[in-house]
Amino acid sequence: MKRFSAPLALACAMMLLFSATSCGDHDDWGDPIDQFNLTDAMNAYLDRYGEFGTDDKTTQQWFYNNYDSYGGYYDQYYDADFRAFVAELSKWYAQCQVAMVGILATSAWSGNLVMNWRDAGNSGYSQATCTAEYDFDLTSTGAKGGRGQEHRWNYSDGSAESKTGFNWSVDGYGNIILDFDSDEGQGKGVEMVVYYSDLDKLSDSEGIFRGRMTSNTNGLDEYDDFNFSRVTYAKPAFGTRTMVAEQIFSGKAGGVRRIGSGQRQATLKGSRR
Repeated sequence: MKRFSAPLALACAMMLLFSATSCGDHDDWGDPIDQFNLTDAMNAYLDRYGEFGTDDKTTQQWFYNNYDSYGGYYDQYYDADFRAFVAELSKWYAQCQVAMVGILATSAWSGNLVMNWRDAGNSGYSQATCTAEYDFDLTSTGAKGGRGQEHRWNYSDGSAESKTGFNWSVDGYGNIILDFDSDEGQGKGVEMVVYYSDLDKLSDSEGIFRGRMTSNTNGLDEYDDFNFSRVTYAKPAFGTRTMVAEQIFSGKAGGVRRIGSGQRQATLKGSRR
């Protein structure tokens, strides 16, 4: 509970004094005005945890610890202000999800890809590099993903040039999910995830897509670091918003990291994808 300040304590004492002679004047004493600054609180929270925030428990604790720093009054308005805070965050997350989809789908991205994998029973990782290009297309207006193609060549270990299709999406936590094609058809092969906390930068204005993708596939212990630049900017993007051009996405430690229960079961052709 918020402690009384000295002026407030004095005011309460005066209130008791006057009530002895004016018991009917209680209507003159109104409730404190809610001065909670929702915008400043949201900005501070997002600066701390990134554009997609963190888990519910940590969010609630952060709000409780910082509520009065942004003008909140615990006794009267805390519950209502917390509900408003969570509701506005949810709207912001949805806007960011659409914005990320729009940035990815407006171009092809190309650059260096460093593959790191570990065979079963080994303690250390093997490494190989290649040049890669990723092309993202939307399936429809307002979609949160679509189809894409990965093109890899110039392998450091002499591997053959390859092209692989994939399904892709951005979930409500800012994670970019790549579902590579199996031999049987679209998707359901190896699944790699760029967790938002592992996204170093996705910027439309700078033309940068940089971070780490990690296997979410049973039996595949691999993570790939990538540093891509925009190759083309000719494709129209369905459902993009004006915020895309200015928004820069960059994950932070402590941010959300949620993908559905269990790992993808897929037939693997080797110790790396």
